[in-house]
Amino acid sequence: MARSGLVSISVGYPMPLQIILKNTQSVASSSPFQQMLQLEASEINSVLPSSTPQVASDFHNIRFKYNYNYIPAWLESISNGVATIWVNIPVSIPANSSITIDMEVDPSLNFDGNYWGEAPQLSPTYAEYDNGASVFPFYDDFKGTTLSSAWTVPSGSNYYVNDGFIPELSGGPITAVYNSNIQETSSIIAEWCLNMSSTSYSGYLPNFQLNRYSYNSNMHFLAQSGNDALSNAGNVINQVSISSAGIQVFGVWNGGTTVTWYYEGNSYTDTSATAVTDYLALGWAYNGQSYNFPTIYWVRTRAYPPNGVMPSIEVIA
Repeated sequence: MARSGLVSISVGYPMPLQIILKNTQSVASSSPFQQMLQLEASEINSVLPSSTPQVASDFHNIRFKYNYNYIPAWLESISNGVATIWVNIPVSIPANSSITIDMEVDPSLNFDGNYWGEAPQLSPTYAEYDNGASVFPFYDDFKGTTLSSAWTVPSGSNYYVNDGFIPELSGGPITAVYNSNIQETSSIIAEWCLNMSSTSYSGYLPNFQLNRYSYNSNMHFLAQSGNDALSNAGNVINQVSISSAGIQVFGVWNGGTTVTWYYEGNSYTDTSATAVTDYLALGWAYNGQSYNFPTIYWVRTRAYPPNGVMPSIEVIA
């Protein structure tokens, strides 16, 4: 089975399922490392003996292990039957080499919010099984109605929290809510999950600025007609078309003289961007615009993969 060049499956033994993580780059991954898996239950089950436990369509009945010890994993989404899963690998994946983890399948298992969790909006009760903080170096799902003390709120930066972070109209050239303990570096990718269905945009001026520590930050300017202006040092680097509905993930990687913006599973890289090293920030609602702004369901940092290339995976059933 091929999945965007990441996954192949062959039949073999022993059980449980073995997942080989292959680092094809000349540098090792970080330790720990957040590995993305894209798996389809129906395709895995098609090569499993019918007498063995089958993977549920929502993947609730699995766990991951490394060297016989459970390791935390988090379900980001399931789209068209394909699950996007993040596993916190406790060791480095060596350069031009591989390691193996196991995936247990057990009918008695369910999400537990400990070793196996899911994104907050996926649970019947918001964040009921969310263990993102155990998987990612930094993670916040904005559960409840109070903002975590990890965030600094400048005077005039307006927001509210209600199972998600919702920016409100903010006045003047101020910074957005930000985390003073996390700065942009080449070793991390910062990402935000937005509910774009909660928006109502119109007009000409950009009215939602994602990752705005200052006007010169590496930002996504979410603006009219679904356009996203990729901004660096106050300049629009490129403009891309984004969805105005559904759950969308945006990200930024600051490599110093290189900046990559992520959106809807796509990316755009500029190799001549000005180095702007800011703190991790949230959304800033443009002054004077009276619209509904996106709800941020979660924000995270994760390790930058070797040379920007996520290790490929092979599943042995």
